[in-house]
Amino acid sequence: MKHILIPLDFSDNSWAGLVYAVKLYKDDLCTFHLLHTEVLDPETLSTLNEVYIENIMKLGNDQLNQFKEQIESSDPNANHEFKTIIKFQPLTNAIEEITKKISVDLVIMSTKGINSILNSLFGTNSVNVVKTHLSCPVMILPEDYDYNPIKQIAFSTDLNRFYTTEELTILNDLAYDNNAVLRIIHIETNKPLSSIQDYNLSVLKSSLQGFKTHYHSVPNFDKKTEVINTFIKDLDIDLLVMVNYKHSIFEKILNEPVINKIGFNPQIPFLVIPNKKTS
Repeated sequence: MKHILIPLDFSDNSWAGLVYAVKLYKDDLCTFHLLHTEVLDPETLSTLNEVYIENIMKLGNDQLNQFKEQIESSDPNANHEFKTIIKFQPLTNAIEEITKKISVDLVIMSTKGINSILNSLFGTNSVNVVKTHLSCPVMILPEDYDYNPIKQIAFSTDLNRFYTTEELTILNDLAYDNNAVLRIIHIETNKPLSSIQDYNLSVLKSSLQGFKTHYHSVPNFDKKTEVINTFIKDLDIDLLVMVNYKHSIFEKILNEPVINKIGFNPQIPFLVIPNKKTS
């Protein structure tokens, strides 16, 4: 049984994310936890009367149940169960709290429309969630993204550390279940691979079994975002994957000046795997 957590804001975009999730796991026994959050700071909350708070709660629950009924009617899958959760707290706090109580296999969330160029890296909520270093993977979907079968997966790594079996579980599952080709990307530097990088690559290759795996050493540009986006376009990649740990390529991309100005904003789903060991 897989547990998939899906934040919803009742927009068409979040509905698209929910549809993507049920199609991605159409053959799996799954519980989908539909989460809606309302942010009310403690000071404001203390000044509101109980009737007003109850009305907000009822409205949120009604909308959640409408989404639940709609997806149940459009997804008559006996393997799928849907549960609703409403929280009065910031989204990142709510997700962190839920993942400590439930063994969540994956968080799937859609980006909102880009209203500000400064918030164009997936949307502020998405950035905050992946920076929280949750214990479970997070998949970020582009705005209004329609489901597309995963046939080509790009896993970008600097090979400076090896990955545990637990970290690679979701990558293995997605590649195997979708009969996808996995492409390991290493961005070249002026130096050849170190002995540690060579070892980590050999361990990585031996850990990824049951599907086609290719290794790509790609030329470095001024910005790693350009390297990744070019690779995605040239090889028709359907899913981009990175592991989030200190000094990882994911962290380096987040810190690139281009991110703060124009954003990474890939046009395909982006899976961020958490670090399962101390760095």
